[in-house]
This record gives sequence, structure tokens and C-alpha cells, in this order.
Amino acid sequence: MSGLDERAVALLEANTRTGEKDGVRYRFTVPAAHAYPFQWFWDSCFHAIVWSRFDRERAADELRALLTWQADDGFIPHVVFWDQSRVRLQPVWHYLESRGIPFLRKPRTSAYVQPPVLAQAVERIGPPFSAETLSTVARFYRYLARERDPDGDGLVSIVAQFESGLDYSPLYNESGTTPFSIYFRARGGELRNRLLAFDLPRIFATTNHHQEDVLFNVVYADGLRALARIARSVDGSELAGWADRTAARVTQALLERCWDERAGLFFNLYGKRERRLTGRTIASLLPLLLADLPREIAARLVERLTDRRTFWTPFPVASVARDEPSFRRDHRVWGIRFIWRGPASLNTNWFLTTGLRRHGYTAEADELAARSVELVERGGFNEFFDPVDGRPVGAPDFGWATLVVDL
Repeated sequence: MSGLDERAVALLEANTRTGEKDGVRYRFTVPAAHAYPFQWFWDSCFHAIVWSRFDRERAADELRALLTWQADDGFIPHVVFWDQSRVRLQPVWHYLESRGIPFLRKPRTSAYVQPPVLAQAVERIGPPFSAETLSTVARFYRYLARERDPDGDGLVSIVAQFESGLDYSPLYNESGTTPFSIYFRARGGELRNRLLAFDLPRIFATTNHHQEDVLFNVVYADGLRALARIARSVDGSELAGWADRTAARVTQALLERCWDERAGLFFNLYGKRERRLTGRTIASLLPLLLADLPREIAARLVERLTDRRTFWTPFPVASVARDEPSFRRDHRVWGIRFIWRGPASLNTNWFLTTGLRRHGYTAEADELAARSVELVERGGFNEFFDPVDGRPVGAPDFGWATLVVDL
């Protein structure tokens, strides 16, 4: 292993925790020991991908700890509160995002999902784990297709901005940039979901804060392709066919409904009227991950990605275009860090590097990988980095930053 590999493994080992469910002990990696002390869905998928390079059984254990919480309908939560001693009334999200009852019942899991990087992680671990978990993983993707596409157009919807993984991105509050509007718009939607008992049909029918999110749908489609390959490897031809057809439908819907020819970017669709949100954020570039994206569309995205005035900052990739009014190199107010409002992150760099290589942009991928390595060498494995000067911002010793060894 290289020195960087050794440091990555050391961090994941340091962030490893254990928990018990139904008499069985599980081990998993928390994103950051102090700031994020629970198990997060897409973080664990990223951790498993990195673990798979060094210890496949440890990678498998990472996902077993997640999959054990799957509900009968296929749902898998975005947070598992293994350490009940860390569940608090403050921060309020512990209860807003779950079915817990303050003073009476602490939550065991959240009631939300996160971008489904699950099949990609399972595929990286490989057999026999991929065969062992195929039916469980398939139930999750079928859940998303069945429960999260109320209008049947092929695009699944998120019911809270925190399901996108981009939390406080200006993508979700175009009408305001004050800390008050950012925070209370986000938590207001969560409160409405809580009052509706997280009943998806009622949320879709009676609220207007749900979105057909570009990032979520891109990761979903990419995961469906991985699911299809896993299914074929274990002779699941029917499942493989369904997964490939569903993925193709998602890509086609993104092209027909979210692509903006003039901007050369993809945008979210908001609420019942599916208003297009035109803030330029990292999500607009993520369809580059899709292998079946038309060549001319990929070329337009690469042109936008590598524009040094917007996303290709001295330390790319900025999570918000640098010339957007909402861009912030770091944004911390009232003790709250409003993340995804400008700083670069290595998980989205990982997605984009993968997409660049898939579409033949090797030089650009190599440059992005090299700049990502430089960030870690200078500032450690951090949650985010200032896209202008490269200084670390956000939580230190952050698990998904170890993706730098997989670029």
C-alpha cells in the first residue's frame, strides 16, 4: 500500500464502531467521530467502496450493518442511530427526521433515504457478497421505483432536501440566502413530513416541497446499471432486464425534462408543478456519471465543468458555480455550518472523475484526481475544502474523503 492508502485505512479503522441488533453484533464506519457519530447510508456505501480495495470482508460488514435495518417494503434509512446515548433533542433533526418521540422514545433510524450508491458498493465488493445480498439490494431499488415516482415519469422524488445528500445547497432555497431562510425552509419541510407521519402519498398530494432531484436520480440510474450487472452474474436475467430498462428510462427522463439546452446543464424539478430550478450547482454536472449519456451532452457538461470562472476553481470542483450570488467558500452562522454552498467535496469529485473517464476525458480526470490528492496531502481527509485556496473546512477526519485513493 502507498502512504496515502495506509492513512485512508487508518482513518476508517479509527472511525469504526460496533452496534447490536437482534443479538447480532455489527461493525460500521461513522463519517466523523464527533460531528457525525452515527451510520449514514451513502457514507457507508463510500466507506465500503474504499474498504473493498483493502479488506473485502470488512467492506461487506459495512453494508451488512446497513442492510439489517431494511423494512419489509424495501426501505433502508439514511441514518441509523446505533449509539442511543448520542441522540439528543438538540440538534432537533434527530427527531424531525425520525419517528422518535421526545422524552418517550428515542429513534433507532431516520425516516428518509439518501442517494442510492448501494449497488455500486456491492458490485465493488463482488462475490460471494454480491450474490448473498442481491435480493435485499433489489428490494431497495424496487422500493424507490414503486414508492418515489408518484407521477410515473421515471424520475424518483425526494421529500426533504437532506435526502439529496446536498443538505443546505442553494439549490433548495433559491428565494433566500439569509441563515434564517436557509435553515427554516429546510426544517419547515421536515416538520410537514413529520406531521404527515412520513406518509409518502399524503406528502406528494398535499405538500409542495418534494423535488425530482438530479443528483439522486443520476446515482439511482447508475446503481440500477450496477444491479443489472450483479444480477446477470448470478443468473438473474429477469431482474437484470428490469434494472436496465428502469435505468434507461431514468436517463431518458433526465434528458427530456431536466436538461437545459441553453445553459448546458441539468436542473431539478420542484413541487407539483415541476418548476425547473436554475441555480448552477454541482448537481447540474452529475449526469456526466451516466455511461449512456449522449456524447454531445457529455461534451457540453465537460465544457461547463472545466470553466475556470465557475466550477473549475483552483481546487476543483466547487459545489456552487463561483459566479452565482449564493456562492460561499465557507458558510458558518449561529454555530451551524451551511454545507454545500461552495466548498469542494471528494465524494462529488469521485463521481465526476468516474464520469470523465467513462466518456473518454482522461486528461481532465487525471487533473481532477491530482488536485484532489493535493487537497488531502495539504489538509488531511476533510469533509470539504475551500475551492479557492484549498484549506480544509467542515468536519476533519472524514470518511468519504478516503475516496481519494479510488480516483
